[in-house]
This record gives sequence, structure tokens and C-alpha cells, in this order.
Amino acid sequence: MARNYGLHHLIIESLKEPTIRSNAEDYNGYLYVVLHFPVFNPAKKISEPVEIDFIITPDTLISVRYQKIEPLEDLLQKCKLPQSALKDRTMSKGAIYLFYHIVKGLYDFSLRQLDHVDSKIGQIEEAIFSGHHKEMLLALSLARSDVLNFLRTLRPQNTVLESLLGRSDDGLEKQARPYLIDLLGLHHRVLNQAESNRETIEGLQTTNDALLEHRTNEIMKVLTIMAFITFPLTLLANIFSMNTQTTPLVGRPYDFWIIVAIMLAAVLTFFVYFKHKKWL
Repeated sequence: MARNYGLHHLIIESLKEPTIRSNAEDYNGYLYVVLHFPVFNPAKKISEPVEIDFIITPDTLISVRYQKIEPLEDLLQKCKLPQSALKDRTMSKGAIYLFYHIVKGLYDFSLRQLDHVDSKIGQIEEAIFSGHHKEMLLALSLARSDVLNFLRTLRPQNTVLESLLGRSDDGLEKQARPYLIDLLGLHHRVLNQAESNRETIEGLQTTNDALLEHRTNEIMKVLTIMAFITFPLTLLANIFSMNTQTTPLVGRPYDFWIIVAIMLAAVLTFFVYFKHKKWL
């Protein structure tokens, strides 16, 4: 590539390994653009950044990737078909248009992924209000991590596209201006939808936490009331089980039933008192 296209040695060094940040550089009449796009990893259940590099000359577009990315693979497969209309439409308008078409396809792919996230959010919301609060803790955490990784991957591209758009020379950026404006619009649309998903997830997480806390408080209230009721009953039972000669009621006719009646009366009194205080 360096020999056939006269690429700068810094670009060749950069292409040997993936980079961690998006970037755009001008090298003597051609552009070197590094972009990252989020791709969902089914094993980890979150989106991870996938890098794709572009070298744009006036008549050639070189793309470099370090792993497969679905929309680009689909484009290449369609262009390999005999008499491909897509190939004629995309590759006959120059390197700038082809770059625009590929990146636009990647943004469309990101929007489709966000549609899946939106569907997942709907399922989580339904489960929360169906009483599955505890089961949704992990699902909410994974969805939030997914969207945050999505935003972290795409946000730096805004600076890259705006820097390309802001250049006023007569090079490739000048020809790409209308395409860059459209890509910026798509980029903002993707970010806005991802931000909306993030806010929805955080709202559901707050609601789920509140429902879990309310449920815990209700359980603790019931357990406290049960303990408060059973304590005097235990006390009464222990008093009447004492082996003494002067224990009241013990030894009289129906002593057992009298003691049980006293206990039930105590329970009923506590119950009425708790209802009056609106603790039940």
C-alpha cells in the first residue's frame, strides 16, 4: 500500500494495530480518517467499539478493518454480484461518495441496534410493572452499560466530522462538504436516540429501585409487627408455664381455654391498635 499509493509512513505505522480514538488527518492531498462504531457483542451482552480506517485519495478509497463489521460485509458481498446495481451506483461517483455511502450505512446500522435496545427497554419496563423487580436488576445494568458504551464510542466522531467540515481549503474536504453535513445530521440523530434510551433506562432503574425499597419496607413492617405481637404472647406463655403453687388460673376448670382466650384478646387488641395507627 505504501509503495502503490505513496502513503505516509506514519499512516502505515498506525494501520498495524487498532487505535483507541477517532481521528482525521490530511496528508499531502489525501485524508486518513479513523472512526469507531459500536457493535453488540452477544457473549458479553454489551456494545463494543469496532474500528474502521479510511484512506481517501481523489480517485481511491481504501478501508482497513481489524474485525468483521456487518454493514461493510453486506456492501462488499452485494458489490461482488454480477451486474450489481449497487456497485454501479456507489463506485461510479468517486471516493468521497463511496466514503459517505459506507459511513451512512454504519450509522443506519447503529440506528437498527438502538431499535433493538428500545425493544429491550420495553420488555424490561413490562417486567418491572409485572412484579419482577429483583430479576430486572441485572437486565437494567446490562442495558445501561450497553447504551453508555454506545455513547462513549460515537461521541468523539462529532469532533472528527466537524473538523473535516470546518476546513476551508480546496482539497477533498471541499468536495465532501455536502456529504459531511448529512453525516453530521445522522450522527446527531444516532446520539439523540442513544441519549433518549439512556435517560429511559435510568428512569426505569430509579423506579425499580424505589419499588424494591418499598417492597423491602413492607416486609420489614410486617416482620416487626409480627415480632411485636408474638413477644407478649411468648411472655404470657412463659408466665403461665412457671412451676409455682400460686400461678393464677392454673389448675382451675378450663384453665387452658382461659389462657388461650387471654392471648387471643391480646392479639386482637394489638391488631386494633395497629389499624388505628394505620400501621397495617
